[in-house]
Amino acid sequence: MAMRQLEGAARAPAQWRALCAGSDRAFDRYLEREIYGRGGEEYLAAQKRRFAETVEAHAAAFGDGECFLMRAPGRLNAFLEYLDMCAGDHMSTTIDGDIPMAFAPRDDDTVVIRNASALFPERRFSIGEARARFASAPWGSGESAGLPDNWDNRTRVHPYHGGARGDHVNYCLAAFLRLAWDDPGLVRRGANITFGPSTIPLRAGTSSSSAIVVLSALACLRCNPARADALDVPGLCRLLGEAEWYVGTHGGANDQTTILRNEVNGILYNRHSREKLDSTPLRFLEGLRIVMANSLWEANKALGANYVFNLRKGWMDLGDDLLTAAIDHCASHAGPKGPGWALARVREHFGWTIDAPALPALDALDWRAVREKYRRFGSLDAGLLGVPQEAIAQLIMLLPAEIGPDQAGAALGKDRTALARDYTLPDEKDRVWRPRNAAVFFNTENILGRRIERLLGEAAAALERGVAPDSAEYDAFRRMLGECIERAQDTIRDDFMVSNEQLDLLLRIAAEGPGYAGGKLTGAGSGGCVCVFVREEEAEAMLAHLDRAYYGVPAHFERYRGALRALPDAAVRREMEENLARALADTPAQRRIVTFSRGACMLGL
Repeated sequence: MAMRQLEGAARAPAQWRALCAGSDRAFDRYLEREIYGRGGEEYLAAQKRRFAETVEAHAAAFGDGECFLMRAPGRLNAFLEYLDMCAGDHMSTTIDGDIPMAFAPRDDDTVVIRNASALFPERRFSIGEARARFASAPWGSGESAGLPDNWDNRTRVHPYHGGARGDHVNYCLAAFLRLAWDDPGLVRRGANITFGPSTIPLRAGTSSSSAIVVLSALACLRCNPARADALDVPGLCRLLGEAEWYVGTHGGANDQTTILRNEVNGILYNRHSREKLDSTPLRFLEGLRIVMANSLWEANKALGANYVFNLRKGWMDLGDDLLTAAIDHCASHAGPKGPGWALARVREHFGWTIDAPALPALDALDWRAVREKYRRFGSLDAGLLGVPQEAIAQLIMLLPAEIGPDQAGAALGKDRTALARDYTLPDEKDRVWRPRNAAVFFNTENILGRRIERLLGEAAAALERGVAPDSAEYDAFRRMLGECIERAQDTIRDDFMVSNEQLDLLLRIAAEGPGYAGGKLTGAGSGGCVCVFVREEEAEAMLAHLDRAYYGVPAHFERYRGALRALPDAAVRREMEENLARALADTPAQRRIVTFSRGACMLGL
């Protein structure tokens, strides 16, 4: 496979240092125009210093042999959320914050990982031994009873097998392991890897973990070109998404696809609804900027972020299985089909509560055609299913608003072990799954995605026919996009319920700021960052407003401090309290006007 992301030459550390330390105008233009989409002497000098530090650390660890230099950006879900996890079309971009990495191939199958930061000690693993260990994990009883033995199920039953949850080495191992899983004979060479200073916010919903997975996979492919030759880009995107399952979050492939494929100043609409993953590039609006602001509430597993993510995945997967069962049941109906037959058939057969007196749009559906077109919740789109929007809304009403483990198990023929494995059991506070909420969320996101795609396309066409960016006609596109973003946040907060009080507070304060056009959380939620859409001429003023009205008010962080004080692990509590103190002492690092950078790539002219 010829991949642009793998194009680039290895150089001696001294050559990299000279390139980064000098004032080579061609290299500066390359970074500005082809990598970051922004320039300025101070900004570019800061990036080159990070690259130089990465190479210095690599040379100190592994010697002065030639190495490759690569970087991968964070992902920004400025528009939609979660759709890739249910075969829906997702839209996102990449920020100008990134992780640099130096690497060189080895002659054996060992991967040695170093980091420019002393916080991360050296780690190493053998690709072959790691694969053998994972392949020999117990199978056929307990959680794995009755399951096919494949990557999907093994990562569900044995995530980060033999490792520690949250360990940074898991993300690198995941990439090498997934690429070696199907074709171990094609992944025989390891690498010496050094990660450099990152400018992606930590635990802030911008997928720094996915950036590490992508970087590690590209290093693996560069060291094992025969494995690269066996892949196309959509296939690699799929494998990258599956690789991250190993660390314990069973998500989709949107983050990895965007991090791999995005272009400078670009947005990608990733078509997960298609059999072969494709991406549609879109152009952002003139005259708008995005301010990414960190709420400072860490999206951390210690505060339940993993549980919230996995439970919402459970809402989605359970709802998908229930809706699939309902569609199958209606498609197989051979009896009379009078008014209300579909609702009555589902209600009587499954027994869950459907609080709707009538769903007339369902009676006339071609249920076999619906069954043929329905793949997952991402298909809850009138265009994908080929049915009216009214029918989509009524299909969603077939789902229970709430369902507990006993009723779900009876409907699907699963015991509690299988329910826990497949959907994450709700805890004592949650008690139930909310599959209808999930369906409403995904349907709304689908509608918004199509609307934003049309809006951005119409705006680009308007510019091409000579409409001025500062005209009232073009400004209407900015207002409409802002309305879509606000609606996206509404459904994230009210239907999917993954916002929290800290994020809501930050967005309320941003909405009072100069030039505000719309705002939403980015990433999985439960903390992290928000995206604030702001008129370009007011972007700097918005930063000052957030400094004063949000970061400058100590009382805004008391609830978070209280949550930290309640943590049982003293070491984790101290670490997170120190993170908060450092963040508040460096406010400018917590909010930034982002540009959309190029996706992962080797560096080189």
